[in-house]
Amino acid sequence: MRHTKDIRSGERILFETKPRFFMYLKSAVIKFIALLVIIFIFEPVVSLVASIQNYIIKYIHVPLVEATTLILFFLMLILILWIIWDILSWEYTTYTLTNYRVILEKGIIRKNKSYMHYDKIQDVNVSQGLIERLTSSGDISVYGGHENTRIILNDIPDPTKVEDRINQMIEGDYITEKSTGPKKIKDSVMDRYDKKFKRY
Repeated sequence: MRHTKDIRSGERILFETKPRFFMYLKSAVIKFIALLVIIFIFEPVVSLVASIQNYIIKYIHVPLVEATTLILFFLMLILILWIIWDILSWEYTTYTLTNYRVILEKGIIRKNKSYMHYDKIQDVNVSQGLIERLTSSGDISVYGGHENTRIILNDIPDPTKVEDRINQMIEGDYITEKSTGPKKIKDSVMDRYDKKFKRY
């Protein structure tokens, strides 16, 4: 999903996912329903406007049918483009956990990349509504040590499992897959700090 050039030397991807498709595109579903409604009422509305125009044309010359048709077509076009934009927004949104940090990447025209190192994380919060629980998705808020510093992973699949992975990385307990099978590695944030700054 992601480009390897975004990963630093010595950094490994442990987990990567995208938002749950249906939950992330809730607004696109509403727009699609609105589009279907406009298509369904298109002919009756134009017919109604045509009858009204025939009645008032004696008093005022207004191209109501043409204007109404153009407005409905314009609304349909806007909704279609908006739905496509939402789908592309989902496609260009990626959540990644590496052995050093939590990364959020999104953006179609302008790419936005946010990340937080595990040693900066102060709290992790999982939020799930009823529909999110039914679809096994939810929002994870990762709070940093500085005021108002946080990363929100919206509509992420299996949020409790992802929360567990983040907590394991903070505490230094995580599983890596090797040819000999899974192996538990003890590599806490404090251990890395000690190795980096320990004086001999």
